[in-house]
Amino acid sequence: MQISSVALHRVAIGFRSAFRHARSERSGTEAVIVALGARSGQVGYGEILPRDYVTGETIQLVLGKTAPRLAWQILGARFHGRDEVVAFLRATLERAGRDLACFAGFELALLDLAGQVFDFPLGAVLGARAGVELPAGVVIGLETETRKLPRYCAALRLSGRQHVKVKVGVADDLERLSIVSSVFGHAPLRLDANGAWGSAGEAIRALRGMIDREIPVASVEQPIAAGDLAGLRRIREETGIPVMVDESVCTLEDADRVIEAGAADVFNIRLGKCGGVLGSLRLVERARRAGISCHLGALVGQTGILCRASEVFARFVPGFGCLEGKGQNEFLLEADLLDQPADARQADPLAPGLGVRVSDARLDRYRMGEPLRFDCTEKEQLREH
Repeated sequence: MQISSVALHRVAIGFRSAFRHARSERSGTEAVIVALGARSGQVGYGEILPRDYVTGETIQLVLGKTAPRLAWQILGARFHGRDEVVAFLRATLERAGRDLACFAGFELALLDLAGQVFDFPLGAVLGARAGVELPAGVVIGLETETRKLPRYCAALRLSGRQHVKVKVGVADDLERLSIVSSVFGHAPLRLDANGAWGSAGEAIRALRGMIDREIPVASVEQPIAAGDLAGLRRIREETGIPVMVDESVCTLEDADRVIEAGAADVFNIRLGKCGGVLGSLRLVERARRAGISCHLGALVGQTGILCRASEVFARFVPGFGCLEGKGQNEFLLEADLLDQPADARQADPLAPGLGVRVSDARLDRYRMGEPLRFDCTEKEQLREH
């Protein structure tokens, strides 16, 4: 298999309704879709979904620097089987630094393409057989007004949702959490502050207020800024509430610092910010060796490409309780890029590559401008000059 072309498609897709937490509100998503073509005619797809407040990546940085650099690096490369592909990706991941969203997009595109050519599913690189499908984890964001929470939560409970996370970090947290808790039968709730509390002391006071109101808290995610590891440790020690880190852990170096500082009980693994399936797998392995649990989530606004990769990861890597954001491409996006959006959940986990089809028509419809294209002919001409 030889990589003969690379195309980078910048897409923008609106949300059916806005999504909000204490520090941000989104009404749509912007991503870069990576399309790798082989001389044999197959095409593999990946998705780059940068978050500047997580890894420091932006759409502008991706298109202006990191993605073209990776495109030139992979263009013309030859592979003779799955093992060569995985070895190439592992070596590239070691050099990726914090450009993990960009790496994830190229990784998924190459594994999708190689899976089609060499006939293996994405899950085969995870070293296990497919397990059972995970239930969905639901996120209750701040876009749902407090007065509407009773009816909204009742509908969620009737739909069978059991794994619930609630966005916090606003003035009426206690009222909102009391409503959610009562509707869900006082089941433990996962809280997510997105770093909204300004200090460990502020977070501790807020959490103790919840304890005093007998709010059942299973964990609190990123209560304070990602870099305040001493503060995170203080929160978990003084409240007894397990701390989940998200923005604090993207790279292996991040994980080692968090582990050494005793700053977390749980890592939130999201493929789009952890370096795809291989980057996420190494974080899971590092965490479990240290006795830290892992939770599997998704980036808000990811299309069916990343959703599909998350589904496969959930099936082939054991130990997760749910997949948070499962199937979000079907209800959050005004339209998805897959021919069949539900395939992100329902496609055969043993199908070659990602096992889903990207719609050319939808890619054209939601693309912003012309794609950036790279091909072997151009690369050869540059070498000659």
